[in-house]
Amino acid sequence: MQGKIVVYSDQTGIGKIITPEHRKYNFTIDAWNEYDTLPQIGQQVTFEPEGINAFDIALASKSAKSQAQSAAVNTTPPSKKVPPKEPAPSKEKTNVKETSQDKSGTTASLEPTLDVESAIQIHFHDILQSIAQNKELLEENRRLDFIRMNRFLTTAYNNLIEIDHSFENYALAEVRQQLLDAYDRYRTFRAKSAHIQNAYEQVFLKKQVRYKEIRARLELNRSQIAQLNENAKNRNAEIEEKNKRLRTLDPKSEAYIYLFNEIKLLKRTMVDAIHEVGKLTEENRLYIDLLDNFYKLHYDNFRITFEKFTKENDAMLRKIQDVLAYRFDAMLWKRANASKPIQNFFAQAGITDEFSAVTYLKYYLKSLDTSKLNTKNQELLDLLNYLEQQAKKRILGIDDDIEFLTLVRTTIGEIDRDIKVTLASRPETVLPNLRNLQPSILILNPEMHGIDAEAVVGYARNVVPDIEVALFSRRISRKFLMQAKELGATAIIPKTLHRQELLEQFRQYID
Repeated sequence: MQGKIVVYSDQTGIGKIITPEHRKYNFTIDAWNEYDTLPQIGQQVTFEPEGINAFDIALASKSAKSQAQSAAVNTTPPSKKVPPKEPAPSKEKTNVKETSQDKSGTTASLEPTLDVESAIQIHFHDILQSIAQNKELLEENRRLDFIRMNRFLTTAYNNLIEIDHSFENYALAEVRQQLLDAYDRYRTFRAKSAHIQNAYEQVFLKKQVRYKEIRARLELNRSQIAQLNENAKNRNAEIEEKNKRLRTLDPKSEAYIYLFNEIKLLKRTMVDAIHEVGKLTEENRLYIDLLDNFYKLHYDNFRITFEKFTKENDAMLRKIQDVLAYRFDAMLWKRANASKPIQNFFAQAGITDEFSAVTYLKYYLKSLDTSKLNTKNQELLDLLNYLEQQAKKRILGIDDDIEFLTLVRTTIGEIDRDIKVTLASRPETVLPNLRNLQPSILILNPEMHGIDAEAVVGYARNVVPDIEVALFSRRISRKFLMQAKELGATAIIPKTLHRQELLEQFRQYID
């Protein structure tokens, strides 16, 4: 097919061909088959159309010359004809074919610099690195909802420092800073991933070099068009003003001839500007098509991939900050329990329960009129309910007496059905799953056959550092009491198959 190049940019290598039938085809420099010259506006060319793209483009004059040479060969006498050689495969032709097979509208000429997944990984490199560095936190199950707890934890922390100025130590300050950093990363990630269209622009499109180049050229053209139109408007006003003056002059005078030539030059300048505006406008139509098609081509893939990515990493970032919130809360009240000024303050306030977020929140809520609560105070009541649920104990019991374990489960269920109970007849069947169970209490029978009670308790404390240890025992001897002390046990629960007796033992321990 034949046509003429009507648009071409050296900066972008993108152009447009129009045929005698007024059909327009887009092309890029990759489809240009001439090696001694570059495309120029006004050149007559031949090409192979594929959809709205042009490929295998050559100068029409060379193509005509090639046809003439072919005709000359055909007029050679039969005796002198040379058998035609098998044409060598054209590397350029192969490349054009591969490009045309990979096209979708006009986007075949605008390939992405980075694929969607790579762009996302690069953009969120710091976030992904932070998640990898906190991998051990993701394996823990003990957590507090920091978004819900944030305001209360901050208030409690500041109040405790006011009561005891020596309250804060390095370990507490370090965990608090880790928590604040994790919360800051979470908020940053949420802000960057909240709006999909904005994320598409920032995460993917801004990393596409060709896309950015074409968009920059489009904006430059628009600026030039605006300037040219302004110049043309000024020239037109100047021409009108000079035409008025021209009508007052003698056509034979030198002033008339001089002014007439000025007007002629101004008109030529204005026409050139109008032609340039037309050229740039046509070029911009091509750029807009390229950008629009590129945007649409990759958007759905980005949306699906990005939504999956944000869902997974949002959950991990949330868990990291919530696990740190649990650590900070546990360390905060452990520190408070060891502070004499805080002990005195709580005693004077009539607080006798163990120091904890629940205890402190109950103390604060006592001073409020529950019938006149504002929104923030109502949130505190909801928070109290949440904390009380979180404070429910998770008990792991290990004993080789199956009948006794069955009674233990029934007994604890009578005391509080919300207590999660896990029972096992051998340590090795349950300890591998300890990280997931995250028990708050381990009750072990150290007299079981073939177990190392010290090793079992040591392993449990290594996985769940703040786990509480209690012991089952059929007979309490001096030797057993020494062992309980060495294991750091907080209670001994005598083994009995009398339901009521066992119920009283557990009620006393749990309460």
